[in-house]
Amino acid sequence: MRRAVGLALLLSLCGVETAAAQEGTTLADYYRSLADRRLLAAETGSIEALRELVQQGEALVVQERWDEAALVLWEATESPRFADFAETEEMRQAEFMLAGALQEMGALRTAYRVLERILARGPSDPYFGPAYRRAVDVALAGADLAGIVASLEGVGADPLPPDAANELRYLRGRERYDADDLAAADAQLAEVTRRSRFYANAQYLRGVIAARRGALDEAEARFCSIATTPDTDRFTFYVDRRYFEIRDLTWLALGRVAHEGRRAEDAFYYYFQVPNDSERVSEALFEAAWSMYEGGDAETAVDLLDQLGARFPSSPFVDEAALLRGYVHLARCEFEEADRLFVAFAARFEPIRDELDRILASPSRRARIFEELLEIESRPPTPPVPEGQVAPEPEARELLLGLLRVDPTFFRLYAEIRTLDAEAARSASVADQIAAIEVRLSGSEAPEAAASQADAPEDEAAALARDLAGARAALRAMTDQLDTMRRAGAARDRLEPLEQELRGLGDRVEQIERSMRQSIAASGGAQTSADAAATDLEGMLRRDRRAAYHLPARAAALRARMIDAANDVAVRSITELRDRLAQSLRRARIGRIDAVMGSKRRIEIQIESLAAGRFPAELQDPLRIQGLLRDDEEYWPFEGEYWEDEYEEDEESLAEEPAEPVTESEAEE
Repeated sequence: MRRAVGLALLLSLCGVETAAAQEGTTLADYYRSLADRRLLAAETGSIEALRELVQQGEALVVQERWDEAALVLWEATESPRFADFAETEEMRQAEFMLAGALQEMGALRTAYRVLERILARGPSDPYFGPAYRRAVDVALAGADLAGIVASLEGVGADPLPPDAANELRYLRGRERYDADDLAAADAQLAEVTRRSRFYANAQYLRGVIAARRGALDEAEARFCSIATTPDTDRFTFYVDRRYFEIRDLTWLALGRVAHEGRRAEDAFYYYFQVPNDSERVSEALFEAAWSMYEGGDAETAVDLLDQLGARFPSSPFVDEAALLRGYVHLARCEFEEADRLFVAFAARFEPIRDELDRILASPSRRARIFEELLEIESRPPTPPVPEGQVAPEPEARELLLGLLRVDPTFFRLYAEIRTLDAEAARSASVADQIAAIEVRLSGSEAPEAAASQADAPEDEAAALARDLAGARAALRAMTDQLDTMRRAGAARDRLEPLEQELRGLGDRVEQIERSMRQSIAASGGAQTSADAAATDLEGMLRRDRRAAYHLPARAAALRARMIDAANDVAVRSITELRDRLAQSLRRARIGRIDAVMGSKRRIEIQIESLAAGRFPAELQDPLRIQGLLRDDEEYWPFEGEYWEDEYEEDEESLAEEPAEPVTESEAEE
C-alpha cells in the first residue's frame, strides 16, 4: 500500500497534474478513507511505532535513498494512526526530514508545503529556525520565489527572530533583483546583518548594483567588505558553502572595477588574489593580462598570457587570449611577430568556426555535441596544471568544447531529466500495485480482466520511438563518415551535397519526433469525468490507476519538452561562440593589416634616417659589436644620456688619486 499511495508523490516529481491533484486529493485523503473503512485502525498507532518509523526514515536519509525515505516519513506524518502524537518531538523530526528528502528529490513545491506546517507553529517550535532556512533554500533552488516571499511574510511572529529576519530580507532582495528593481533590492540587502549566512551574498549583490549604476567607488567598498575580512574574524564563521565561491567572484569583481577605473596595477593585485585551486583562475589570468595590456605593461601581459596558455590550453578564453597576444606585440611595434600570431590565429580558429556552422545546420551534429557536453560535465573536474608546467596542446574537438560557455541551465535541466527518468522507471509497477489493492478491496483474489486499450500504454508509440532511435543512430554514423572524409582531404564540392542530404534527414526525424510527442501528450490526458469527481476509496484508486497507466506517456512528453528547452539553451551558447569567433577573426584580419602597415612605415622611417645621414640603431649589426668582446666581457647597449657631472666626478677622482710608487723590479722591466 505504501508504494501504491506514493503515486501522487511521483506525479508531483514528474510535474504531471492529475485530476486527483486538481481536486486536492492527497495521501492524507487515502489514509482517512482507509480509516473510515476500518482498513487502517487508528488505535494501532503508538509512540513506539512512530519512533520505529522515524528511525527507519532517518536511516534511509543517511543512505540518501530519498524516495524510500519520503514514503516512510509520509506514513509517519499523514497516517491517522499517529494523529495523537502530532506534538511530539518524533513527529516534528519526521516532518523536517520529509521536507529535506523531498527537496533532494526535486519536489520543491511539495517540500515547501511540508515546511509551511512547521512554520505555522511559530518561532517557539524548535524546528522553526531550521525550517525557515530550508524554506529559503527551496525558494533559491528554483521554486516560486515571489510566491514563497509572500508566504513567508505571513508566517511566524512579528518581529521574527534575527536569523529568520535576515533570511527573509535576503530573499526579498533577491526577488527584487531578479525583477530588475535595483533600488528596492539594495534597500533590502542593506538590512542583512553580518550574523547572517547571506551577508557575503548580500554585499556582493549590492556591489553589482552599484557597478551597474556606475558608482565604482561604492562598488569597490562593497566588494572589499567581503574580500578583506580575515579568516580569523569571528563573523567569518557565519557562512555556508556559498561563501568561498562568492569570495572568488569578489576578487574578480574588484579586478573588473579597478580595470574599469583605469587602475591597471590595482586590477593586477586583485586578480592575483584568486586562489590557484579556484575554478576562476583562467578567467583571472585572462582579465589580468587584458588589464595590463591596456595599462601599458606589455611584458606582464605577455607573461600572464603565457601562464594561461600553458596551464589552461582549452579554457573558454583561449581564443581571445591568442588575439590579445597578437595585439600586445603590435603595440610593442613587433610587427613581424604580430603578423605571425594573427596568421596562426586564423589557421587555428577558422576550422572551428566552420565546424560550428555545420553543427548549427545539422540536427545530428547538435545531438552529438549535446551528448559530449553532458559527458564532460559528468567527469570529475580536472585540476589545473601547476604553475611552471605546460599542459599538452588540445585537439580541435576538445578545444571547441572548451571554448563553449554553456549556460548552467542546460546542465540543470538535464539533471532534472535524469531525476524524472529514475522516478518514472520506479513508478512502472504502481498501476499494477493499485490494481492489486482494488482486487483486495473487492474481497476477491480472482484475476482482473486485462486493461482496456484506452488505459494501456501505446505500443505503436513505443515501436515508433525505437525506430526513431535507430534513425538517429544511422544519422550519427553518416555524420562520422563525413567527418572522416573531411579529415582525409575530400573535396568540398563532393562533401557539400552529402551535408545537405544529412541536414534534410535530420530535419525530417525531428519533425516526426515532434509529431509523436504531441500525439502522446494528447493521448495521456484522457480522464473520465466520473473518476475525476470520485472521492471514495475505490474512485480514487481507479483515478490514480488510470493516471499511472498514462504516466509513462505524460512523463515522456514532459521529458521531450525539457530536452527541447535544454537544447535551445545550448544552441544559444553555440551561436554566441560562433559569432564571437567570427568577430575575433575579423579583428585578426584588421590586426594583420595594421602589422603590415606598421612594418611598411618603419621601413620608410629607416630610409628617411639614412637619407639624412643618420644610421638607425636597429640596423646596426649586433654581431659586429659583440665580436670585438672577450669571453669575460659583456656588451650593454647605451639606453640613455650621460650626465655631465659623471665625467667631472671621474676626472676629479683620477686627479686626486695619488700615484703608486714604482718598485726597482718594475722599473727595470
